[in-house]
Amino acid sequence: MSGCMLGLAFHHIGVACSDISAATEYVKAAYDIVSDSGTVHDPEQNADLRLFNEGSPGAIELVSGPIVASLLSRRTSYYHICYTTPDIRDTLQRARALGAIPVGPPKPAVLFQGRLVAFVYTPLGLVEFLETGGEPRIAPGPAPRHAIEPEIPEENAY
Repeated sequence: MSGCMLGLAFHHIGVACSDISAATEYVKAAYDIVSDSGTVHDPEQNADLRLFNEGSPGAIELVSGPIVASLLSRRTSYYHICYTTPDIRDTLQRARALGAIPVGPPKPAVLFQGRLVAFVYTPLGLVEFLETGGEPRIAPGPAPRHAIEPEIPEENAY
């Protein structure tokens, strides 16, 4: 098993920001960016999203909008960590066995060409799983990705 969660490969960190343009300027100044998705809007979540890769393993995803407002009001910018998996349902089952709380069912993510994503809440925070196997479910192109902030009932909070 690798050093990552459940032996999965690290993909990206999600960072909450109040101004995606200002955060983009910082990322571009601070990192040698090799790929940039451009800013996309997810009308269903009312969030602006942008994914950067600076050539090392992993990427940085900026998330801005009401979906992260409560995090930002607490001066928290860490949003989630994402791992890739060849089988999202098996990974969810293994995560649940460790006590993770699913936020919702797997959903297609347009930013990732329709590949399934699912979020779980763990004692270390929000974790996203991105399925890598199979054919993309949605045609490639810049568009929004499903992003959520979980509503964890107090009795289930860690």
